Amino acid sequence: MTDVIDSILAGRRTDRIAELRSEKPLLATQMQDYYDSIFSPAADSAAEVSIGDRFLIAIRTASHTGSTAVSDWYAAAAKESGVSAEEIAWARDVGTPWHGQDRRAPMMRHVDLITSRPVDSSKDDIDALLTAGLSPAGIVIASQVVAYVSYQLRLIAALRAMGE
Repeated sequence: MTDVIDSILAGRRTDRIAELRSEKPLLATQMQDYYDSIFSPAADSAAEVSIGDRFLIAIRTASHTGSTAVSDWYAAAAKESGVSAEEIAWARDVGTPWHGQDRRAPMMRHVDLITSRPVDSSKDDIDALLTAGLSPAGIVIASQVVAYVSYQLRLIAALRAMGE
């Protein structure tokens, strides 16, 4: 089984990080299981928000923190899933609203809001997602990707800080 956290830490995984991770094996398993449920979902879930869109959401979330290791990891995964280099670059560019008028524009605005300015989020933003064609389940999925990657970022930062 692939361990995403270990993959992201690849070149910076010290003996201390390995020791820290071994102290919480259940956490490692749960993080991987959660990753798998988000990025290798059942068909009905994948129909709500595509795998490519999930990777773009992950890239944008990571890019808000400046974590190039996490952003790069998700960019490689996005590329493997068929996302274009141009779309990956757009997802990384958090200083600019999403290019284009597809349903990704309100979805990326949602990511920007809940990642960096949750207080500015309103019912109008949820309505924009619905108008763009996301179902309530799709909105929850997009939000779950942000929540997972946000937690993953904090975990990786803590492991790096404690592992040096």
